[in-house]
Amino acid sequence: RRNFELLKQNPSHPSLHFKKVGKLWSVRAGPHHRALAVEDGADFIWVWIGPHDEYQRIIKQQG
Repeated sequence: RRNFELLKQNPSHPSLHFKKVGKLWSVRAGPHHRALAVEDGADFIWVWIGPHDEYQRIIKQQG
């Protein structure tokens, strides 16, 4: 929840690790979780949130 508030206030805050990964955007959702989004114009649609190990598998599939 704290990271979500921070993302709304300051998406470029370094602790969020907000970055583009292939066609997706990634953000740290907590110490052990990541969230993935797709870009939709000036907005982001959050499509997945889960543990870091699953995140790594998804990112590898992105190629």
